[in-house]
Amino acid sequence: MQDSVEPPKISLRRMIPTLLSGVALRWSLCRFVPPWAVVTRLLPIVALLMACPPGVDTTWDPAYDATDTGWLLSTWSPDGEVRFAVGGEPEAGIVMSDAGGEWASVATDLDVPLLNWVYGFGADDLWVVGNGGTIIHWDGSTWSEVESSTTEDLWGVWGASPDDLWAVGGSGFPEATATLLRYDGASWSTVELPPLERPGVKALFKVWGTGPSDVFIVGQRGTLLRWDGSALREELVGTSDDLISVWGTGPDRVAVVGGRSNGVISTWDGTEWRTESLSPLPGLNGVWMGESDTVHVVGIEGTIAVVDFESLDYEEALPATTETFHAVFGDPSERLTAVGGNFASSSGHYVGIAYERELAGGE
Repeated sequence: MQDSVEPPKISLRRMIPTLLSGVALRWSLCRFVPPWAVVTRLLPIVALLMACPPGVDTTWDPAYDATDTGWLLSTWSPDGEVRFAVGGEPEAGIVMSDAGGEWASVATDLDVPLLNWVYGFGADDLWVVGNGGTIIHWDGSTWSEVESSTTEDLWGVWGASPDDLWAVGGSGFPEATATLLRYDGASWSTVELPPLERPGVKALFKVWGTGPSDVFIVGQRGTLLRWDGSALREELVGTSDDLISVWGTGPDRVAVVGGRSNGVISTWDGTEWRTESLSPLPGLNGVWMGESDTVHVVGIEGTIAVVDFESLDYEEALPATTETFHAVFGDPSERLTAVGGNFASSSGHYVGIAYERELAGGE
């Protein structure tokens, strides 16, 4: 959520040079450490790199030059053959795609504000949500704007099927309303929230589920809601930090990330929630999981890391940027894509970033 991102901070860990044959790495150092300590920190990372299958390049490289595209808030791919990314500027949303072999803007012929999230069921069935209650849909031949029944900013969309989708939003400001919408195949309607134990919740940020009767919704002040197929209930996961994004691989493998000053992660193993600060990692905005216990997370100050689901130990990677990442997605072609922008900029020049790397075995 770009309105709440803290400005980038200069930290010692950003000054560590590129190491190990061009693989960029970063350590979360709060103070100077002597050379022998640096060597000690390198050993587990060397082991990790040696475990990667031959021929797999896990270096993060620019996916394309997104400098002039505006902010990029989300990326998604239905099949690994074509990718989409959405974003833009506050008053002008944009859809990007590499369907033609090179990344380029898509001519939607729609006049819409900033677009915040994309999800779909194929290259001919995409849903995108954005500021001011914007919802647009691609049916394979035409982009159309769909009535949403709200003017609140919408931050996330996910669905179990083409006729069963959820969208979430709310600006987070005092006058805003935390917003939950549902699509039944014909229209979007507002879903009433249950009374929340957490006070002052004015935004829901993302939604994801394992199926139509198992949906996770995360939001401001540590809010987490669960849909069980018949009712919504609030679950307390042990933090009052904003929870920004959620993803998983099944009913017993769900990861939620957030935090503003420092990164926070909450994991669900099918029985209980476990929540920990990942300090000194800064705030986290995006999360994605494949078919393993590896959790891919991204956040402010160019943060990209992989977290072990069981131990919550993490390793960071260092792309050549200190701009903020907002989302990460792995596609069926065994490729990770991470997008973001200069959300803290007050200059009016909206810069996007897009990076990619191959997925290694076990990720």
